[in-house]
Amino acid sequence: MKLSMTPSLRRLSLPSVFSISLLFFTSSALAQTQNAGNLCEPSATIKTALKKVSLLNDENLPFKLKRERQTAILQELVKQHPNDFFVLRRFQTNQRSAYGIDRTALLAEYRARWEKQPNDPGATYLYAQMLIGQNTKEALTQLEAQAQRAPEFPWSHLLLASIYGYPNFRDNAKANAHLKQFLTKCPSSLDGLITISRGSDKELMAETAQKLRKQLETDATDENIGHWDLLWSLEFKLKPASEHAQLRQQIAEDVKRLRAKNLNTTDWFLLLQNGYKQTGDKENQRWAEDEMVRLFPNNELARSTIQRRWYDTHPYPKPDETDEKKQAYHRAAVQITTEWLKQWPHDERSWSTRFFSLSELPDATNEELGAALDGYVKAHAQNEGFSYMLPPMEFSVARTYLKRNFRLDQVPVLVLKGLTDVEVVERGRAGDDLFPREDATNNTRRYVNWQAWPLLAEAYTRLKQPDKAREVLTQMKNALLKEKPSDTAKENAKLNFANNQFTYWQTTAKVAEVEQRKLDALTSYQTALNFRPANAAPKPGKPDDVNDAAQRLWKELGGTEQGWQAYLARTDAPKRPAEISKTVTWDAKNTSLPDFELTDLQGRKWKLADLKGKTTFINLWATWCGPCRLELPYVQKLSEQMKDNKDFLVLTLNIDDELGLVEPFMKEHKYSFTVIPAQSYAENLGVFSIPRNWVISVDGKLSFEGIGFGSDGDGWMKTALEMIQKAKGTN
Repeated sequence: MKLSMTPSLRRLSLPSVFSISLLFFTSSALAQTQNAGNLCEPSATIKTALKKVSLLNDENLPFKLKRERQTAILQELVKQHPNDFFVLRRFQTNQRSAYGIDRTALLAEYRARWEKQPNDPGATYLYAQMLIGQNTKEALTQLEAQAQRAPEFPWSHLLLASIYGYPNFRDNAKANAHLKQFLTKCPSSLDGLITISRGSDKELMAETAQKLRKQLETDATDENIGHWDLLWSLEFKLKPASEHAQLRQQIAEDVKRLRAKNLNTTDWFLLLQNGYKQTGDKENQRWAEDEMVRLFPNNELARSTIQRRWYDTHPYPKPDETDEKKQAYHRAAVQITTEWLKQWPHDERSWSTRFFSLSELPDATNEELGAALDGYVKAHAQNEGFSYMLPPMEFSVARTYLKRNFRLDQVPVLVLKGLTDVEVVERGRAGDDLFPREDATNNTRRYVNWQAWPLLAEAYTRLKQPDKAREVLTQMKNALLKEKPSDTAKENAKLNFANNQFTYWQTTAKVAEVEQRKLDALTSYQTALNFRPANAAPKPGKPDDVNDAAQRLWKELGGTEQGWQAYLARTDAPKRPAEISKTVTWDAKNTSLPDFELTDLQGRKWKLADLKGKTTFINLWATWCGPCRLELPYVQKLSEQMKDNKDFLVLTLNIDDELGLVEPFMKEHKYSFTVIPAQSYAENLGVFSIPRNWVISVDGKLSFEGIGFGSDGDGWMKTALEMIQKAKGTN
């Protein structure tokens, strides 16, 4: 399950080492003990001390252990500098920077600190930071009041500028005003750069870019070398497309000078890689990657570089490829992970790849698979807080145990743990008020429950615990009664419900079959087939487990082939129209888009009026978006297919923050569709998840919207064309 374009807050469950998190704070005000010169940036001593925390990233340590060591360093710093704002802010960032954090408990700690010193700017800032996402209105109230009460404290303004950039609180005028206040107080600070880059004030961006270039070109310390990336991002946004080639030449000169410094740090190598990527210099980009891997083999970036290269040259087999090709891929994956795990024994991705590939090899033994599973589970525990998977990884392990019919006693334990972990994370996100809430049909807990219930029911049945299995079936049945969508519900809600109905009856059939209730099992399998939507049916030529199980039971109970075919004919006729409608998962909109004036990468200006009189297909994407990368070849295919149709347009809106990466990406993949940089436009519309597709009718209205891609490109093409025809009124 792929989440949104906006990075999620990473959270970390609080181990015992965190229980004393705020006890080090003294009663004196945080900011008052720092003189005005230190309100904008930490002292040299603090900078050096905080750098030790970041250097742990270059060590070959599992995430959880690394976090514990970083926490220990920061706790010691808090002891030594109990009133230093920058130490306390970094300590708070460490506390809330991983998945699974108990935000309620942490918020209570910071609220207690603030209540003791409500007029302390530092305490107010840290409390407001914890409120963001949970009670952002209260955070705004506290910060706005503090900006009036303590005008010498700059960080309230920067945090306010950030909040006013989120979809539910977007106010460009206020964001720009507070950003300017921060820059007035801290003109040399680089902390506001990202906020400026994502803003809408072109004059402020231009002024900032000019000052930043001068500052970086004269910086003798190189401690802010990573900010060259932000400079280039600003300059690309300020320059028209006609001047991008000239800007790339300037970046090439910048990179040449930067490379001559021979800093040999991870930040330096990353900067060179990005510079070479923006100038299209693949040879030198490869050099920078190779050198980083050679000098920092234990760094996470080095590992990800090596793994990315292997996956790029070994693409995952497509569903329609032969079994021989699929098995060849999985054997190669098992072989390469053997090498990777010698170097990175705690790497969860390597264990995951190994486990899934072994599970796809028919000749893999339970002993081999069990070892991979044990390694995967151990690595996942050692990296607790690093990632958040939907469905949880425990479900994948449990599903393999059921498929292989071994370690069945561990299945309920794994599934229940996965459910608990999701509950903890979702509890922290339940009050997320920064973004528009998704429709209830997309509720994460509901999705995870429907993944968990079939595993639990089947496991309890095989473990001879029928009461528990029936209890799960009752939960599924009750959920269906609550979830039944109305006739006017979105198509996606109807499709989810149809899939859940199918899952319920399939699970009911499996339980009945294990309990030797063959007639009940047959009836349930047949009911599942009646409810199964088209998207859940297997591809032609692939096994159909539900149909095969029903047919097998039919014959075991004395039915004939003629009778089975009669049953299929009886149930097929009324089912087909419903199946066809359920293949369409896009939602009807019929809403007006706000006007725009945007320039594409070729320099052409576009307005909403340019779409009038034509049916337009618009794809929203970014170079960093994995599902977008899978979808774009089909966007290209659609563009080529429709290019001679004068009544039709294919456009794409790109939301990359680093605009300089887009054109090299297009050239590398030989894409020719129109690309319109539109980050601010999309964000102002509340677009917070991609890929996303719009079909615009001839009157310029948004007729249909589809979110996500899936894995079936041909199915995507079919559905997109159906939506286009509907928008044209010729369906």
